[in-house]
Amino acid sequence: MTLEFWNWWGVQRKPLMDEILAQFSQTYPWITVNNVVQPWDRRAEKVLTALASGNPPQVIMATREEIVRFAAEGLIVPITKYVKSRNLNVNEMFYQSEIESMWWKGELYSMPMPTAGGETGLMFVHTPLLQQAGLKPESPPKTWQELEQAARTLTKRSPAKGIEVMGADVGTNGTAFISWLYTNNGTFMSDDLRKVTFHSEEGVQTLEWMLKFTNEINGGVENVNDFWQAATGEAGQFPFYQNRLAFWFTNVSAFFHIKNFAPNLQWGLALRPYNGTNPKAASHGVAALTFGWGYVIPKGLDSETEEAAYLLVEWITTTEQGACRFMFEQMRPSPLKKCNENPKYKEINPYWDVVKESLARDIPMKITPVQSQLYQALNQQVQEAFFRRKTAKEALTQAAEQAQRVLDEWWSKQR
Repeated sequence: MTLEFWNWWGVQRKPLMDEILAQFSQTYPWITVNNVVQPWDRRAEKVLTALASGNPPQVIMATREEIVRFAAEGLIVPITKYVKSRNLNVNEMFYQSEIESMWWKGELYSMPMPTAGGETGLMFVHTPLLQQAGLKPESPPKTWQELEQAARTLTKRSPAKGIEVMGADVGTNGTAFISWLYTNNGTFMSDDLRKVTFHSEEGVQTLEWMLKFTNEINGGVENVNDFWQAATGEAGQFPFYQNRLAFWFTNVSAFFHIKNFAPNLQWGLALRPYNGTNPKAASHGVAALTFGWGYVIPKGLDSETEEAAYLLVEWITTTEQGACRFMFEQMRPSPLKKCNENPKYKEINPYWDVVKESLARDIPMKITPVQSQLYQALNQQVQEAFFRRKTAKEALTQAAEQAQRVLDEWWSKQR
């Protein structure tokens, strides 16, 4: 039996995935896998066409939002029965922030690899810039207020050149807002997925803080945009590598990029700061906010092929050879807890304990089949606030009204 496996891991990682799939076929000799690396162009359209064709690939790499949407539309099969028959306790094996978005209406539809966590919960620290400013890189900011104070010291602006050195960019879009919202004890949506909640008091307070930071410290959204436009080009010219950005809010892929583009750079790592004036606030990342993958099995396969496809999904996401090795080779954490206990991680990353703490603190994003429309409504209004056309409260109130209409319409069509 031959399975066709569609994925977007790129040609650079294809040899590694080929090795992992060869080991799979050694374990299950009646199954061979055709590793089909797909181009990114028109990706979403191509996946939908394949699922509707009646002759799809047997396993497809899918985003967290796609998994929920495909499950709701009946395009993929649940794998709950296979997981139970194999005695896999997925809620113990994976971080809760990783596995939660794999479920829909009580059924499990996928298992994760790589992490959707480690996406927003970390802050990279440029050690030399802090030292030059008389700050202590070994004691980076823990709260919003400490971040503000440090950024005021670090940021260098001039009328002619704009931002020459940026202390921090807290972001100027909806994704950044959600990332900070969860460090202020806020939420995006209710647990039952029926009500948006990002326009709460915590939400308004979060956006007001972001606006104040951007306007007072960085001189406004226009200055921030100019700074990043000037930084485009070769990856090695990124501001963090060029001593022009002190605090960098990015995901775990940065470990690999720093090694490639700035191997001699001294850097540190800390958790994303939280609102120190809110006693209920704490540092949290948001898992599955913008990325994170799982593997799905299309509906309509015969039972033998479906079971073989499940075995491949299990191999990629739960085994030492698959889930652990594939992530370790990229210097990235795995959503599978046991993988991250590999002592070799600490040899290549002195801040590995911070990474693990961040993953443990991550909160899973509540995902609906209309998630992209909700994000669009929020992002449009957040931009209105940053360009000074609306207050934070006005922007979030209107975003919530628009998003709630989308959500209500979707729920009204469900049986």
